[in-house]
Amino acid sequence: MRILIMKGQSQYGGTRLFADLAAEAFRRRGHEVDVLDLGGSDSGGMLILAHAQTSGPVDLIFTINIGAEFQDSLGRRLTDLYGGAPHVVWHTDYVLSQADRLKGTPSTTAVLVVDPTQADAVRAIYGADRFKHLSFFPHPAVGPAAPDDATVAAFAEQRPIHVLWSGSFQKPETPWAGVEGPAREVMQQALDLALSVEWVPPHQALDTVLRARGLDLADPNIRGAREAAALVDMEVRKTRRFEFLKAVAKTGLPLHIVGVGWETQLYRFKNATYEGPVEMTRMAELMAQSRVVLNTNGNFGAGSHERPFSASLAGSATFSDFSRYYAEVFQPGETIELFNWRELGEGMDRLQALAGDLPRLFEQARGAKAITLAGHTWDQRIDLILQAADAVR
Repeated sequence: MRILIMKGQSQYGGTRLFADLAAEAFRRRGHEVDVLDLGGSDSGGMLILAHAQTSGPVDLIFTINIGAEFQDSLGRRLTDLYGGAPHVVWHTDYVLSQADRLKGTPSTTAVLVVDPTQADAVRAIYGADRFKHLSFFPHPAVGPAAPDDATVAAFAEQRPIHVLWSGSFQKPETPWAGVEGPAREVMQQALDLALSVEWVPPHQALDTVLRARGLDLADPNIRGAREAAALVDMEVRKTRRFEFLKAVAKTGLPLHIVGVGWETQLYRFKNATYEGPVEMTRMAELMAQSRVVLNTNGNFGAGSHERPFSASLAGSATFSDFSRYYAEVFQPGETIELFNWRELGEGMDRLQALAGDLPRLFEQARGAKAITLAGHTWDQRIDLILQAADAVR
């Protein structure tokens, strides 16, 4: 099979690395893979057209976040340009934040999302038949598998970083601060509802408020209002991440921080090393030197982030907020440590206990690595891409 993978720009090189790892996994299966790099140019459309003219037909197109809305001056889509090949797009961000792209995506495109409730949101707002195929695609691990640590002492010696945080600093703000009247009230009520419970899908929080105000959710005229769930998601994510990191700072645990925007916040941490922003490849290296990797799941309470799987592959233990998916994949308390947002203080007590218990960290990391290797690398995930492509052929 001949496969085309396109990659674009990406903060920390994340989705670019995903594209390369997907290509390597397909090649290990014996497929021929072309990787078209659109990230270094502002003329991605011209690059696509030039490549299509010289490439000829392919059997599958895979992109991450990009390309599904592409249409040339003659109205041709990627599928048209490449001999009718099925197109599979994986959205790694909250899917309604990509509303403009979704609305420009052909119904024959296979759409993959990182939380199954985001597929529910797309069906609820755009209709159950909007896309021929729409499904959950959990993040695979990135980075090489670390060598097994033979003993607890070896685990500690190879991992001088006690606790690792990888991610940008994001401070809560009110994106609807300039809005007045009922629209602002609706958004604030949806945010308050989302923060008052352990977790609720953002579109359900906003729909609850809209319904309570007497709006008919089936009315296509309020579709734009429902898409504003993306703003609720963004604010919940920023608020909870900020509160989490303030709580971690108060523990006094030795913390290694990577990511942008931390310079003005380091005063909160009395025992921290700040490395600054790093590429995802460097992040994987740091995970292999860490005992505990922290994760907040991007408000994907039923879905995934790459950090827990990547940390596990690197041989580290993971401390994360609860996700239904992690509870299914791992054994909470044994191969992953999960906390609840409504019990953040108790979660910090558990983090301190975990970080200070080397034998437990050693066993948790070993178990999590075995789980990840068995089912959560790119070599296994490409089966979901192939299945999605078959569904829209």
